[in-house]
Amino acid sequence: MFGLSMKVIWVIVAIAFAIGEAATLALTMVWFSIGALCALAVSFFVDSVLVQLLVFAVVSGLLLLIATKKLIRMDRSDEENAWTSIDTNVMAVVGKQGIVLSEINPYKPGLVKVKGEDWTAISQTGETIEVGSEIRVVAVEGVKLLVTKK
Repeated sequence: MFGLSMKVIWVIVAIAFAIGEAATLALTMVWFSIGALCALAVSFFVDSVLVQLLVFAVVSGLLLLIATKKLIRMDRSDEENAWTSIDTNVMAVVGKQGIVLSEINPYKPGLVKVKGEDWTAISQTGETIEVGSEIRVVAVEGVKLLVTKK
């Protein structure tokens, strides 16, 4: 193919998928890059392009299926030692406890402190929650926390 050996083609394919992975960070193309490297290794022992393509497809497909599922499972894990145990978005406050800084009324949001940050909050049940009361965050609605009295 264009005077290139299959070894060079597999290196180009591996680099192309690696660049694609670096551009997207979706953790999907990296498996194809690894598959291309495996096909490159096979090309040193087997001249058949069909066998090399089969190795590329099988390795890439298995890694995509198995490794991606494992990483997704780890991402959704509640274990303390999971690699995503540090929450980095607004949903990190859901389920956390806090304290009321200004009274929460049925018709007026109040102010609460959760994880060291001040938030506007509304009561889930519509009840009045007094200053100093402990609360638990139930959900996030826009920029307000939905809370219940603890």
